[in-house]
Amino acid sequence: MVGIAVRAARRLVLVTGERAACERWVLRQLVTTDSADVLWVAASRPSSGIAAIPAEHAGRYLGGECRLLVLNMFDGLHPDAFAALPGTLRGGGDCVVLAPPLADWAGFVDPDCGRFCGYPYTARDMRGLFLDRLQRIWRTHSAVLAVTPDARPVLRPAPPAAQELTLNQDQEAAVAAVQRVALGHARRPLVISADRGRGKSTALGIAAARLLLAGWARVTVVAAHRRAVATLFAHAQRAAGLDSRQVADTAIGDGWLCFRLPSDCVADAREPLGLVLVDEAAAIPVAVLTKLMQHTNRLVFASTVHGYEGSGRGFELRFRERLTLSMPQWRELRLRAPVRWAPNDPLEALTNTAFLLDTDLVDLSPRRAGVDMAIAKLDAAALVADEPLLREVFGLLVSAHYQTRPSDLRQLLDNPAVELWVARQGNAVVGVLMALIEGDLDRVMADRVAAGERRPRGHLLPQSLAVHAGLEDILRCRVLRVQRLAVHPQRRRQGVATRLIASVADWALSARFDLLGCAYGADPPLLQFWQSVGFLPARCGIRVDPASALHSLFMLRGLNVRGSALATQACWRFRNQLPWALGGSLGTLDAALGARLLRGRDCADVTLSVADRRDLGRVAAGGRQPATAEALIWKALVEVAAVGAVPPGSLAPLIAWQLQHQPVRRVCESYALRGRRDLEASLRALLRHVGLSQDEAS
Repeated sequence: MVGIAVRAARRLVLVTGERAACERWVLRQLVTTDSADVLWVAASRPSSGIAAIPAEHAGRYLGGECRLLVLNMFDGLHPDAFAALPGTLRGGGDCVVLAPPLADWAGFVDPDCGRFCGYPYTARDMRGLFLDRLQRIWRTHSAVLAVTPDARPVLRPAPPAAQELTLNQDQEAAVAAVQRVALGHARRPLVISADRGRGKSTALGIAAARLLLAGWARVTVVAAHRRAVATLFAHAQRAAGLDSRQVADTAIGDGWLCFRLPSDCVADAREPLGLVLVDEAAAIPVAVLTKLMQHTNRLVFASTVHGYEGSGRGFELRFRERLTLSMPQWRELRLRAPVRWAPNDPLEALTNTAFLLDTDLVDLSPRRAGVDMAIAKLDAAALVADEPLLREVFGLLVSAHYQTRPSDLRQLLDNPAVELWVARQGNAVVGVLMALIEGDLDRVMADRVAAGERRPRGHLLPQSLAVHAGLEDILRCRVLRVQRLAVHPQRRRQGVATRLIASVADWALSARFDLLGCAYGADPPLLQFWQSVGFLPARCGIRVDPASALHSLFMLRGLNVRGSALATQACWRFRNQLPWALGGSLGTLDAALGARLLRGRDCADVTLSVADRRDLGRVAAGGRQPATAEALIWKALVEVAAVGAVPPGSLAPLIAWQLQHQPVRRVCESYALRGRRDLEASLRALLRHVGLSQDEAS
């Protein structure tokens, strides 16, 4: 364990009053404390001897340690920072929150609220329910000591960290298990799960160093963000006797410790990864993890069960099935003992409760699936007044999305542009839909957005389609964008999501919205669902998200004559441009998804003549090489995809080759083909299948 006072309990000291007085009260007690060991989170430093970090940079300090943590609410209560940074505080220390008097919280305009306000709303328009709930919890929780600046000194900076790092039993077991994955039989991955602060990143780092020092050639660390693996790299480099503390490719022994984003691994399947450690796997979409399993045989997945990094519970539910299908001999290890603080630490319990970090899904197995389902629009005030319901709703949202954070809780409770629907069977929540009101900009603002002069906060979908797809009319339309759609895993594929969309559409139509919209990481099953409920593709983002390794897809569903016409126009323009985009900015888009998106395209601009079909017939018969008829093959593939008579999976390698211009070797590796000969044979078979044989053409 780390530190000599790790068994001591931690607490939250709530100092309320005027800002300057609160800061002075803390500073008077820091004379005997090394300021370098104090983490003060604020927009500006309180004195020359104390460094301050802004809340938005909190992620850089995760994995580190401090003796005293000070969070200045006067500069804004950043939910993600307030939820995460107590994890840096050693046992026996105090987390100090500086805040206005509790009686003033109802009228307190939190500077952090501006992040959640879409134009024309301001921080003053926020509902204030998040702080109201937080105040109620902090008033009564046993871990909170409330004081005013005239109180006697009470702070307890934790003792200094121990000079030597000693792994506890759980961590030693994890190190040994990781080594077995590397040295034992292939295709037997390990899943390490733990709550925050159990030292799994430390164990992974030390295991990596020991393997590399023993002669292992390469260990690749994969995570959604570089900062998420700072602790892992620091402990690996320390265990190897290196001074470096950088998250960068590092030579250890005769091998290398490397960092890669998920998008890097998916984009280049040829890079040898060696042993792969996926840290905070819950923050990476399951579809990406599945692709990673196709590229390497030795894998360790580490996931936080409850935490700000993502939903470990949701990860388990969604990922276990895929893992069992691909590598059925996988094993699991759970770390239970905290390393920086005592078991049952009151501050940990308080943080989990306040920010809903410990929400779990309700087990529906004992409940009858046949119970009638009721869907209702839920008011935020009613939600915050019912804590069990709030936990159930937010727990479902967390489980369904790979990057849900405490800030999403604040948006749910405070943002006046948020609307919420809940599906229930009996008393159990089985589905949740969260939507944002967008668009309906005044003419002056709409014109400035279209001209590229303004990008007001919020309005993601209208602004994206106006600026990047030339759909300027949407800025003046009323749009309801589905931000989150979550269905309980035990009720999926039972029509819950479809009924939620139908209820939302009915409400939106009565409320005079023009359009429903959505934006998500482009994945074939998701596209299929959204198309099944009447949404049309309108734009595909040209950049790949580093965490999801996916392009963003924007879709629309018209609700009235105006909205339907605009959605149809957007879809026509998108499909019309898509064949050329696949050869350029969308060259990395999933080829099967590209085939699905082309379905229904008007191909009048790529019509094949009789002569063209005759030439393609020769290609099909083997009398002409594909390389001599690339333009004709391009047209034929667009036409075939548009008709939709061939499954997208069968078209995918040919689209990747001919439309996306991917190298033959890469296409063959991605689709398990033996080489160019197989690829050309697949092309000829397709041409014959769609009636372009030489005999038919003649």
